[in-house]
Amino acid sequence: MLPLGWVTDMPGLLHAARALIDNAAGQTAVQALAAGLPVVGHRPIPGHGADGVRRMAALGVSETAGDAAALLGSLDRLLPDGPARRERVAAGRALFRDDALARVLDLAAATDARR
Repeated sequence: MLPLGWVTDMPGLLHAARALIDNAAGQTAVQALAAGLPVVGHRPIPGHGADGVRRMAALGVSETAGDAAALLGSLDRLLPDGPARRERVAAGRALFRDDALARVLDLAAATDARR
């Protein structure tokens, strides 16, 4: 893992990565989903970060890792090419096809109905 400061070529950086470990479910997570990267929420910031990380996972476009062991388990599944990675990438990219807002609202409604 290499923490970085300000990046001027976010698409290039994301295409060079295999996954995003995220703590806020914000713009960087959305960019990662659009770029075809699996997103794992880990140690989210309080408030909107924690809510967003949980919501993205509930929608099936990312997953959460509550501790270091869970984070390593998620990365073990999502970094190599395989069904888990393909499923997460497809779910994330689906948000950017056709009517993305309708897709998110449908996913949200289905998630809420299961509660």
